[in-house]
Amino acid sequence: MLIWKKVDFMEKKINDMILKWSNENKKFLNIVSIPYNSTYVFIDLIKKYLKENKKILYITGENSSEINIISNIKKYTNIKSYAYIKNVEKYSFVNLNICNFETACNLKKDFDLIIYDDISSFPCHNRYEILDILSELANKNSRVVVYSIEEILKNCETILIPVKNNRVPIIEPRTILTRLDINKNIPFVIYDYIKWSISTGRKVIIFVPDEVKITAVYLYIKDYCKHFLKNIICFTENRSDKKLINKFLNLNNAILITNCFKYLSPDIKNSDIMVYFADHSNFNYKKFIYLCASVVRGEKDLKGEVIFLANYETDDMEKAKYITRNFNKEAWNMGLLKV
Repeated sequence: MLIWKKVDFMEKKINDMILKWSNENKKFLNIVSIPYNSTYVFIDLIKKYLKENKKILYITGENSSEINIISNIKKYTNIKSYAYIKNVEKYSFVNLNICNFETACNLKKDFDLIIYDDISSFPCHNRYEILDILSELANKNSRVVVYSIEEILKNCETILIPVKNNRVPIIEPRTILTRLDINKNIPFVIYDYIKWSISTGRKVIIFVPDEVKITAVYLYIKDYCKHFLKNIICFTENRSDKKLINKFLNLNNAILITNCFKYLSPDIKNSDIMVYFADHSNFNYKKFIYLCASVVRGEKDLKGEVIFLANYETDDMEKAKYITRNFNKEAWNMGLLKV
């Protein structure tokens, strides 16, 4: 596994390591990182392939109006030959093509370089789905890079990036187990934590696995917390106005109860996250880890928490704790965390 020793000019150093890989006779590369890390690390690689007049496919699940790699291309390069593909049938390919997973499934074009970005947006696909689409798109001459929280490609080189440029550790989640029926009651320790969080001027986001549980949780949260909180917002995926999310983010003290992940910013400030029914099958370790990376912790604000509330601990909960802990351990061992 390749690692970098200094945090100074971190993104440029990783960029150089990727470029070095591209100059060697190797087909596959894993880049393992915490979620929502920078895509600047691909700039030199993309410039190299475009200079050689080669075709690039960049796959990302981000909203088409907020794609990080496009922002970095505009900021750091003069590249003009790129486009986001929405409709394969109506599109004329350029040298750098950017699209989402679903569009990529319909592509028949051969590419010299395929970059799968599983870092920049909330994950919707597992390792096997990623491998399937890559096997469909790659030909015998294609080079493939996967940017993810774990090694997707086997038996190949891996570059590890366990921290962002801010050198702040990813949040390691805490688990609270209860015998109570969480559909009907709130454990005292959770009530006490919500009260403390609100009293310190923070917001709380409660994620639940489905919309039925939104109503159940809302009813008793409203009853138990009515003495110190008025702003309790419910957001149901595909049924609620997205403006409710903005309303919540603009409030000083509030609770958001939702089963929707994708509309929330990857940089949730001044907030804590709770995952109710964390033992439900709708949750998996990848979702847990991206939630841990969503809460912003800065130099002056180390209070952000992610709490799993469940009746029993699952393998996915354990795996999420192991992966986040390992990122922080690697970052510490490499001297990359602020002290």
